[in-house]
Amino acid sequence: MNNTIEILLEHKSIRKYTEKHITQDVIDTIVSCAQMAPTSSHFQAYTIIEVKNKDKRKLLSEWAGGQKWVENAPLVLMFCGDLHRAYKYYENIDREILTNTEQYTVATVDAALAAQKALIAAQGLGLGGVFVGGIRNEVENISNEFNLPELVFPLFLVCMGYPADDPGIKPRLPQGAVHKIDFYDESQDDSLIEEYNNIVSKYYEERTKGKENDRWTERCGKYLTAKPRYNVGDFFRKIGLLKK
Repeated sequence: MNNTIEILLEHKSIRKYTEKHITQDVIDTIVSCAQMAPTSSHFQAYTIIEVKNKDKRKLLSEWAGGQKWVENAPLVLMFCGDLHRAYKYYENIDREILTNTEQYTVATVDAALAAQKALIAAQGLGLGGVFVGGIRNEVENISNEFNLPELVFPLFLVCMGYPADDPGIKPRLPQGAVHKIDFYDESQDDSLIEEYNNIVSKYYEERTKGKENDRWTERCGKYLTAKPRYNVGDFFRKIGLLKK
């Protein structure tokens, strides 16, 4: 097993960091690796905003539901879908095309792929990190605070630093539940999900020393109900996205 495979299989969300400084060379390398992610039609439809300002960090932490690592992480990168650049610079296009659902999807996927490359690069350099999608609680406030032009939309943060703890690896779904052959075969899903529910319940019970024992289906149901974020679609349409 090579180092890259080990990094991928040992992924953990790191929320506590040492005080070790991240050099500019390391930051530049992380961003360069992000830029080498696959991108639809070479559009590169994303922008990465490094958030250094403490006041902005505090706001982001509050808007994300009180996630303190947003304030404390040595490096915070905000990934945005960006179709504004295309609107300004692409030649000989009908700019209304950029407002459709396909281009929103392209920008979102581009940003996600770039962010994943950034995190893997950081992990390869000895750092850890965590994705924070909670900023979508307040997409309009964030857009105003960061002067985002139309057709640029905040998606998530990646907080990074040198790990100060080891939270352990969270169990993933059985491969049979996500890896299908030739068609969407659900014949084994009931038993696989039940097995996974038991594994996840045991994981949380051990991690919280008996305070929690949620099953996967139960926990995801709670999160989905608690965070519907209908305002996200409303705001995205307001700035010219998802029109068709």
